[in-house]
Amino acid sequence: MKSSRFLFVMVLSLTAFSFEAYAQSNDELLKEIREIKNSVKENTQAVKELNQLIKSGKFAVGGGGSAGPTEVSAESVETMSQADKDALIKSLKWQTNDNITAFGDPRAKKGGVLKCVETSFPPTLRITGKNSNSSFNSTLSGLCYETLLDLDPISYDYAPNLAKRWAVADDKQTFFFEIDERAKWSDGKPVCSNDVIQTWKLYTDPDIEDPFSVDFYGKYECPVAVTDRIVMVKSKQLNWRAFMSIGCGTQILPGHILEKIDGKKYLEEYQFKMMEGSGPYTYESSKVNEEVVLVRRDDWWQKDFPKNKGYYNFDKLDFIFVTDENLKNEKFKKGELDWMMVNVAREWHQVFVPAKMTAIANGWIQRRKVYTHRPVGTSGIAFNLRKPPFDDIRVRKAFAHLYNREKMMDKLFFNEYEFLDSHYPNSPYENPNNPKMRFDPDKAVELLEEAGWLQANRDSDGWLVKDGKRFELNLNLTDKGSERIYTIFQEDLKDVGIKLNLKLVTWATDIKEVGERNFLISSRAYTGLTFPNPESSLHSKFADKPDNNNIWGFKNARVDEICDKYPLMFDVNDRIAAIREIDGIICNEHLYALGWYAAHTRLLYWDKFGMPDYVLAKTSDDSSILSTWWYDPDKDKELTEAKKNGKKLPVGWYPEDKLEEVKKKIAKGEIVEPGKENIKWWDEHYPRNGAEAVK
Repeated sequence: MKSSRFLFVMVLSLTAFSFEAYAQSNDELLKEIREIKNSVKENTQAVKELNQLIKSGKFAVGGGGSAGPTEVSAESVETMSQADKDALIKSLKWQTNDNITAFGDPRAKKGGVLKCVETSFPPTLRITGKNSNSSFNSTLSGLCYETLLDLDPISYDYAPNLAKRWAVADDKQTFFFEIDERAKWSDGKPVCSNDVIQTWKLYTDPDIEDPFSVDFYGKYECPVAVTDRIVMVKSKQLNWRAFMSIGCGTQILPGHILEKIDGKKYLEEYQFKMMEGSGPYTYESSKVNEEVVLVRRDDWWQKDFPKNKGYYNFDKLDFIFVTDENLKNEKFKKGELDWMMVNVAREWHQVFVPAKMTAIANGWIQRRKVYTHRPVGTSGIAFNLRKPPFDDIRVRKAFAHLYNREKMMDKLFFNEYEFLDSHYPNSPYENPNNPKMRFDPDKAVELLEEAGWLQANRDSDGWLVKDGKRFELNLNLTDKGSERIYTIFQEDLKDVGIKLNLKLVTWATDIKEVGERNFLISSRAYTGLTFPNPESSLHSKFADKPDNNNIWGFKNARVDEICDKYPLMFDVNDRIAAIREIDGIICNEHLYALGWYAAHTRLLYWDKFGMPDYVLAKTSDDSSILSTWWYDPDKDKELTEAKKNGKKLPVGWYPEDKLEEVKKKIAKGEIVEPGKENIKWWDEHYPRNGAEAVK
């Protein structure tokens, strides 16, 4: 695709080199140009000086003609002379990162099989195209394919991956990546610029029937090969996400395969198989609705890199699909599955407990509740600010004080959850100064009275009345099981004279009513993002339009201002400060009666694995088990003997220097205090305190 505006630094550099030839007869001019050319990378003032020099007419060629800078388009890069390409490459401000924070455990061993459970087989195993948008597909692609760059897990600084170095032009829309000469596909062919080009062509092919992919990658021009290993990608929009998305969010596929097929052929041929990859694992086999198997590559080109020590340890990853929840639990208990998550608090407290499972009491199966820093999203009772009475902040605050989260978490959730006090919980974007709304019916009544809903004005049935209208409203429920939660809310509202009707509706009906803004309150939940995008849900331009994420009808000039500037905040600290300011504004506006969240993941596993002390990665959930745990044959032998002889193993986590002593005491029949079950390694080593948590 033709570029509408070529890379500024490229034009500048090539101009300096080109006009050097015209100045051969003028030693002083030649010296001046060379000095400017050498300063291009360091001093933007050189741009102005060179432009002034060019316009001065000093380059007049014999006969009175003149020559200006040669206009170079991205499309013409392929036809550049080698000298001009060398000049371009030399002029770029190349970056790399040799100080990557690695969290692989040096104790890890290679080998073994990990048997994982999944509840539903995906519609396809492709990583793009029709029906490919599932978390399982993302898991597979992350193991078999690689991105050009990676992100440091602590600082979020860019780090090498397929590309060993990168450059961002002064326009911040044109990007260069130099692919590592060691990078190889699993079929032995080298990774090259053409792979990036062909990947983009596939992702933008309408025949893959993936409108989002076509639209998203259509925001970039077609990549251009500067050399066989240096590729240029230009974003059509100025946005800090543009570089990160193409560098860290785009799985690169083998161009030597893609150039032989079109989008339709890709959909057909790779419906239930995966093509060659460059990552640590490769696809081995699959049986629809039953199993998918990946195997570790002994020839992975990055396997000996220091940053990867302790990662990608299992020889085989066996994903077994079990749709029935009870059958899944039974298979795990029999050892047919190696590990599983427990998503229901009641099961964690009443089913998978030592008193009911000998395998847990004896330490054969281990329980871990692992706290990480993964974004967890927002949930609660959303208010429609477009309509009374929720256009009055006093009413919204009153409802927040009547949402008895304390009772719900205690009586229904076994105190497994934490209060939501932010739209960006469990992340560095959370504003620590947000109001902490807790159950306080007296304060709620006071606020309602201020808003004109007087306790003295109850009707004969006991409901509040204002201007002749009863305070009555509906709350849609899409799951009958949630009645137990909202009945508590209903009773607390009743106590102060507000009538809440719980209506069981279909998911489609609920979505339609919210989209049409035909509601007063609504139970909503949204997933969290590592890199938030506030504009889509909080900008006032969406407030009065249907079918978008600004469900509240929220309008705020300062939030609009921040949202408008946000795409141009290229410094992560600026973005964190901006989102924290937004979080403070919207929490003080009380768009929600905020709910609760779990900052942890509950795990069960047979005790035959080694794992890092942190157990799960910093911003991940259970998926990091695949890359950071390992099979321990010595522990497996101990487990087998313990099961055979009915012996006990240590229960819970112990420091490594204490573990052998604990084992000896258990072998002697001594009573040993269980080790830790709750793991908060990330909180202990990397406290979450705003921007400092990221930089």
